[in-house]
Amino acid sequence: MAPGKYPRVIGAGIGRTGTNSLNEALSVLGHRKVYKFQDAISFERRRNWASILEAKEKDVLMEALKKELEGYDATTDTPCSFYVKEILEINPSAKVILTVRDSAEVWAESYAETINSPSAKHMRKTMFQEFFVPFLIKRAGVVGAELDDPKTDLKKVYEGWIARVKAEILPEQLLVFNVKEGWSPLCEFLDVPVPDVPFPHVNHREDTKKVIARAVSSQ
Repeated sequence: MAPGKYPRVIGAGIGRTGTNSLNEALSVLGHRKVYKFQDAISFERRRNWASILEAKEKDVLMEALKKELEGYDATTDTPCSFYVKEILEINPSAKVILTVRDSAEVWAESYAETINSPSAKHMRKTMFQEFFVPFLIKRAGVVGAELDDPKTDLKKVYEGWIARVKAEILPEQLLVFNVKEGWSPLCEFLDVPVPDVPFPHVNHREDTKKVIARAVSSQ
């Protein structure tokens, strides 16, 4: 697949909805460069993301996003999913994929045990502060709650996020996708043949917990 200047596929899902599996699937389908969360926290990109996350003026935000995403075929996960509408302004013909779980309860449990675990919270407080400080402020503003607060109703956050994306994106431009569905709906939406390989399922809950534990222990 020939690369475009800006993403042609935008992942609108938040963490623990199969974003890494989608990332791998898009790579299999020929999207050579797929932007993921790990790219955003890389040393050379954290400063630009801070300028994006803290931007008050639209033109500053858009220029910083263009700089960050130029040359990428697709995006998945946060923080890019905070800016689905803006990325669509950059490339109005892009398609949007909203990854979801079986239920709000399933997502909340997975999120609480991984991204919202004590180890993960410790990591956000002690690592990559130039990124995570503005990231957490922006995330709270986007989802309408502070997810690190134990009093936050994670199920309502999840349901609210799905409703927001559905309300903002044209139906013909949006695929609501559970990675358990496999290749068929994804390939039909992207108008590409179904590959003769198993659909990738990565970043399982226990694997994620191990990654977080290793990151914290290496500090």
